[in-house]
Amino acid sequence: MRPLDAVEPAEPEEVEVLEPEEDFEQFLLPVIHEMREDIAALTREHGRAYMRNRSKLWEMDNMLIQIQTQVEASEESALNHLQSAGGGAEARAPTRGEKAEEKAQELAKMAEMLVQLVRRIEKSESA
Repeated sequence: MRPLDAVEPAEPEEVEVLEPEEDFEQFLLPVIHEMREDIAALTREHGRAYMRNRSKLWEMDNMLIQIQTQVEASEESALNHLQSAGGGAEARAPTRGEKAEEKAQELAKMAEMLVQLVRRIEKSESA
């Protein structure tokens, strides 16, 4: 290891001392104004973010209502189909395959609605 050179401390530099009023006007007032502008900008952005989130929730709620309506209509259709099939002697009961096909179609419709919902959410998040 090398020995360290002894460094003598330099003379302290003289600093200009301002009067409190000058110090306040020169340094603190601009900082206070900047902080106020930042607070106003953050408040505006907070309001916009709140409205974006409310809009997303409203859109999701509407899509879920549509899905629920579709499910209820599908249930009603299935009940009506079963009642009309059981009422007549010549009416034949749907086979398991037909029931499964109907349910698959209904699930495909609901899945498509959910995909649309997800796409809308992703689109609104990227905007």
